[in-house]
Amino acid sequence: MNFFLKQDCTDYAFAKAYLCGPEDMITMTTDNLVEKEIIAKENIHFELFSTKENKIEITEDSHLTEVTVILDDEEHTFTMKRSDNMLDVMLKNDIDAPYSCQGGICSSCICQIEEGSAQMAKNAILTDSEIAEGLSLACQAYPTSAKVKVNFDEV
Repeated sequence: MNFFLKQDCTDYAFAKAYLCGPEDMITMTTDNLVEKEIIAKENIHFELFSTKENKIEITEDSHLTEVTVILDDEEHTFTMKRSDNMLDVMLKNDIDAPYSCQGGICSSCICQIEEGSAQMAKNAILTDSEIAEGLSLACQAYPTSAKVKVNFDEV
């Protein structure tokens, strides 16, 4: 791809680009395609093999969080360490939360954070506006507040 991008591309017209690979490669290739005005960013679609992990910041003093999970019209409450992944703890507590890849890519575990806060270690699927609306990937979520209320029924 780099060889191609170094050439004069003025004779080429592309409607869409489909990229697949590691996040760093996708970012570099997207930046090159847009910078060289080969294709508009909104016409570049991608699938990530993996994403970078974010550093999780705890927003309150305690290391424990009380979590309430709403799933199939039932409420479950448990206490967990903030260093633990929310989906893992749900599954250990016999809560049949939806999931598939557990890598932050498939979106099977999307949930609504209705109260409190959680930060995702990886995210390859949710947009910034969806995150701002309180959506999260349970497989990548780590609680960052004393209480968190998660709803799977509203997504």
